Order: sequence, then C-alpha cells, then structure tokens
Amino acid sequence: MTDTFIEGCGLLATFIGTLLEGEISMLTSVIGAKAGYYNFYLAMLAGFAGASVADWFKFIIGKTKGQQLLKNKPELEKKINKLTSWFDKYPIFVLTFYKLFFGVTTVIILIAGIKGISYAKFAFFSTISIILWVALLSSIGYFFAEEMIMKIEYLSEHKLKIIIILFSIAFLYWFFYKRPMQKAYLDC
Repeated sequence: MTDTFIEGCGLLATFIGTLLEGEISMLTSVIGAKAGYYNFYLAMLAGFAGASVADWFKFIIGKTKGQQLLKNKPELEKKINKLTSWFDKYPIFVLTFYKLFFGVTTVIILIAGIKGISYAKFAFFSTISIILWVALLSSIGYFFAEEMIMKIEYLSEHKLKIIIILFSIAFLYWFFYKRPMQKAYLDC
C-alpha cells in the first residue's frame, strides 16, 4: 500500500513537474526511479505526458491568441522575430528538435502556432521532439543517478556541518555588509 502510494505520488509529481518546468523534474524523476521508488518506464511516460500537455497548451495559445499576445508583449515579439527567420529556413529541423533547444522552447512553440502549423503536423513533430527529449534526459538521469544519490547521501551525512557553514556565511554577510548599511541608515 505504501509503495503504491509513493509510486503514485512520484509519477504525479513527474507529470506536474514536466507540465510546469521540465528538465529538472524529468531528471529528478529518473533518479527516483533508479533508486527504486517507482517504475522507470512509467516515469518516462509521465514525463512525456506532462511535457505534451504543456506544449499543446502553448501551441494552442500561439495559434489562437498569438497575434494578440505579440501586440500586448513587445519584448516577446523581439524574441520571436530573432527566431522566426531560423524557423522559416529550417522548419522540419526546428520542429523535430525544438524540445532540445533549452531556453527557447516556448518561443518556438508559439512561433509554430502563430505561423499556422496544422494541428496534425504539430502533433507529429511534437511527439518526435518530446520522445527525443525524454530519452535524452532519462539517459542522463539514469547513467548519473548513482553519482547523484551518493552526493545526496554525503550531504545527508554532513547536514549539520553544512547548516553551520551556511549559517556562518549568512552571519558574516550580515555582520560585514548588512549591519554597516543598517547603521549608516540609522545614523542619517
């Protein structure tokens, strides 16, 4: 019962995490799967599902409200203009690998919607891109999970030392930086 509950919570967290954020959630999920908390393949499936829902949401916004969004957000229009020529030159490449272009994924999806890419075409390329993304992050997480788990265990063993060091740094910061500023403010 407890194992099933933990697995359900972990997979739900993977879905929500990849829906809202992405890479860190997927890596964390794979580490949890490697540690034995839940099934590795179900973690990949939950990550795929969360990323798919997020990307479809962005695509539909781009398709239905994209032009209005550009009018209301000039800073977004600048980003989109930078990537549009690249998108126009290499649409198949960009659509196939968009999920691997960290930092501009959302903008690429919005461009796809604004440019009028069909739902079927986006579904095809989105599926390929998300599968590649899940496979890459799952592989990285799987192969480095043991090292990360060892680091977490090391930090857990030395948490008191770490807390003392962090509090010391915070105190020194306050003593040498914040306190003099507070004194100067009070002296005015």
